[in-house]
Amino acid sequence: MRIYIFADQESVAGVFSRSEKYLFASEYATLELCAICEALLSRGVEGILINSLHTLEYDRLPEGVKVFHGLPTHHLFTEGIESGFDAAFIVGMHEMAGGSERGCWRHTILPHPISHAYSSVEAVWLNDRLVGETGLFAAFAGTHNIPVVLLTGDHWACLEAEELIPGLETVAVKEGRSYFSAISMTPSAAAKAAADGAARALGKVGTIKPWKIDGPVTLTVRYQFAERATDAVGAVPGARRVDERTVAVSYPSLAELGDNLGEIRAPETLTYAADMRQPRATGPFTRLGSEPYVSAPTFPLPAR
Repeated sequence: MRIYIFADQESVAGVFSRSEKYLFASEYATLELCAICEALLSRGVEGILINSLHTLEYDRLPEGVKVFHGLPTHHLFTEGIESGFDAAFIVGMHEMAGGSERGCWRHTILPHPISHAYSSVEAVWLNDRLVGETGLFAAFAGTHNIPVVLLTGDHWACLEAEELIPGLETVAVKEGRSYFSAISMTPSAAAKAAADGAARALGKVGTIKPWKIDGPVTLTVRYQFAERATDAVGAVPGARRVDERTVAVSYPSLAELGDNLGEIRAPETLTYAADMRQPRATGPFTRLGSEPYVSAPTFPLPAR
């Protein structure tokens, strides 16, 4: 059996805000992932690939585990998944923005506190369904017929996942009480709970179906800045403006959408442009401006 792990870090136990400069976040995330991987390997799993959105202490991971990390990448959510896996885990996941609005560090694509990030996204819909990173990953994994059977992270992210994928195993390692606060397990307790959850999740492989979106798909993105929506309409082929800050673009299939997402958070590079066979990266999540980006009028304000 082979397991693909999509690893985030904002909702690892003991991680609360960027103002703490991710104090020990890599250590705590590695601790949870080590416990999960050791539980899988001890139960006969033969292959594990971790796609990490954040830096880990790679030297502490067990032998037999492979890691993908870094930018640019063609498929941020599912890089390497095409090599074949029986199931997928999501580890350290936060709640999406626009959900219950109670999760710690909840966001969709980029954390709200980085509100000066030009590429900052407020909300995302696949067709008419509001989704966060959990939904986006599950959908793209579904194009490869791979089900998500485990999610660990914030209590509110667990509820989000259970609504999207009934029956999957969830492990809440903390409960967000506000944007920058949560009641959290200790990292060692969370690692043990995550390992136990991983063992239970293996028993669900084959019983949970992949989350699939068949047929045409429309991606709708609401940005934090109207300027970003303006640039998206100009840069993304087929994009249309829904309102001042919202843009929608339709594709024949989710797989084709995945080929046109854009390079999230990374600056444009010649490598990515060549990969897309386009003169420049043009996906809805591509950053076209400098970072940080401060929203400001481009015309003189009227005299008062």
